[in-house]
Amino acid sequence: MDMDGHDAKPMMVMHMTFFWGKNGYILFDMYALALVAVFVASVAVERLGSARVDSDRAGARVARTVVHAGRVGLAYLVMLAVMSFNVGVFVAALAGHAFGFMVFSSRRMEGY
Repeated sequence: MDMDGHDAKPMMVMHMTFFWGKNGYILFDMYALALVAVFVASVAVERLGSARVDSDRAGARVARTVVHAGRVGLAYLVMLAVMSFNVGVFVAALAGHAFGFMVFSSRRMEGY
């Protein structure tokens, strides 16, 4: 107990600038696994962004809506992870988006 009679809890430091270190709490406690998860989520965002459904049927419209919702949800998760201000997470997200674009979308851009 501290002087006020409350249980003393360790304070969590919130960084408001970019920092480099593995002691941040990003998505879960294991830093390397968090980096892999951010990378995979970024690749998935690019994959879902390149998905095409070429039909006007109601089922295809629902499928496009579900794919769009999944893409936006994953993109928000990646954004929240980057907002941890950890440089490693930022690099993992950037690398995941770049890799996903290279694999799934770069062929569409060849004519530009």
